[in-house]
Amino acid sequence: MKIYCSRNDMNKALANVSHSVPVRSTSNILEGILVEVSDNIMKLTATDTNMTIESSIAVQCNEECSFVVPAKLFSAIINKLPEEEIMINFDPSSVKIMIKCGGSNSELICFNSDEFPKLYIDDGVDPIYLSKEDVKKLIRKTAFSASTDDFNGILTGVLLEIKDGKMKMVGVDPYRIAAYSIDADNKREMSVVIPAKLINETAKIISDDGDDQMSFEIADGKAVMKFDNNKVIINTFSGKFIDYGRILNKQGNINVRVKRNDILKSTERASLLASVQNNNLIRFDIGKDIIVIKSLNEEGNIEEKVEVINDGESLNIGLNSKYLKDALSVIEDEEIIMNFKDSISPCVIKPLKGDKYSYLILPIRMN
Repeated sequence: MKIYCSRNDMNKALANVSHSVPVRSTSNILEGILVEVSDNIMKLTATDTNMTIESSIAVQCNEECSFVVPAKLFSAIINKLPEEEIMINFDPSSVKIMIKCGGSNSELICFNSDEFPKLYIDDGVDPIYLSKEDVKKLIRKTAFSASTDDFNGILTGVLLEIKDGKMKMVGVDPYRIAAYSIDADNKREMSVVIPAKLINETAKIISDDGDDQMSFEIADGKAVMKFDNNKVIINTFSGKFIDYGRILNKQGNINVRVKRNDILKSTERASLLASVQNNNLIRFDIGKDIIVIKSLNEEGNIEEKVEVINDGESLNIGLNSKYLKDALSVIEDEEIIMNFKDSISPCVIKPLKGDKYSYLILPIRMN
């Protein structure tokens, strides 16, 4: 049974589905990729049981077949082939494939497709159509703030909620919050928590090429995203997410207006003397028209001055420089507001107008 396809198309599809191939598994079949051919379409599927990725490409084949290839080896072979047409000859009796491309010939022993776990989900209700660029922004601007410690359970996920014509994504760990929203034309309200690690893997395969739009829906407790010739299915968390809104709304009366790039560059320089041992501490001495940023250790000290407009009182506060850089790096506005209450309350970064984003960072007590 001969299958003809483009090497580049195959290579791209393999790169996409490989994001859901487990690095280690107690089952050899999960370290493989399911290949299904029908009606001149080849569908590649990989899963680690928490995330499933399907990617389809056009092929030439007059028959139907299915088999499971060892993911790592098959991907490596295809990646090294010349950019020519590939011929895959599948022998169902021995469950082997021959791969021919130019002067290259390879043979791989495969698995029966019956052994691969099948995923059946019902169609969701009212899929939402979104700009791929907006979805990538949602993920990039929030998922970094989700906890990476499995001990924190649901906080290793990001909250995705839709209401009032907005889709908002929120990442929370015990020391910070990141929230960002985009417009979403959807009448149904929705709230779901998606593992941050898996949504980050999804962002890596959302290409700038192809269609501008993608769809998102919830079906059988799973988040389903479709874009170009790909489908990503992710198991969601059950349980109640933290009431982040109550925390974000407790803001103070000190609003400091500052140029984002100025405060970012000064924080980057000051952080050169910060260390993990002291929670990446840098000191902010906030006056009426200037912030003095200080850091020191046994090797020396750094002092930075940034012009600001402060409509509140003066304040001294310690902040985690890494968390501050993470937030400032994903904001695109030229100017921002840094809101403070006192030295033991959070710093909240927000836009000059509106509520498109909010970044909260807990302070560090200073000796």
